[in-house]
Amino acid sequence: MNNAKLIIILAFIAPLAVSCSRDDDDERNKFTGRYEVREQSLETFAVREDYQVRIRKDMDTEDGLIISNFYNFDVDVSASVEGNELYIFPQQHNIFEFEGQGVLSGSIISLEYTVRSLPGESYFFDRLEAEMTLKE
Repeated sequence: MNNAKLIIILAFIAPLAVSCSRDDDDERNKFTGRYEVREQSLETFAVREDYQVRIRKDMDTEDGLIISNFYNFDVDVSASVEGNELYIFPQQHNIFEFEGQGVLSGSIISLEYTVRSLPGESYFFDRLEAEMTLKE
């Protein structure tokens, strides 16, 4: 094989090797998957019906995740990852605002968050504690 062909082949292979190693270092990998959610209101102490969420990487950011079916409302909320911690920055969906934070331990995310209605809407506020268990 001549040098020109070898250089062309290496030019195509090198970016693949770099992208694979970057994905292995992505902190978000340990959060992605489908989770069974058990949550309880810390305001009313009512246990809510269990449901499932899906967590996937937000490909538009380096540390972002998207949690689908959050609060069992069929909405996607954005979160960011720092180590084993998960942050849901304040964000609006329909007439609600969501905000919270959690920590990953093994295959369980312990999460505390709030759901509140936006100003000008009927008053609603809930503070919740959730345990999200990765489904095998």
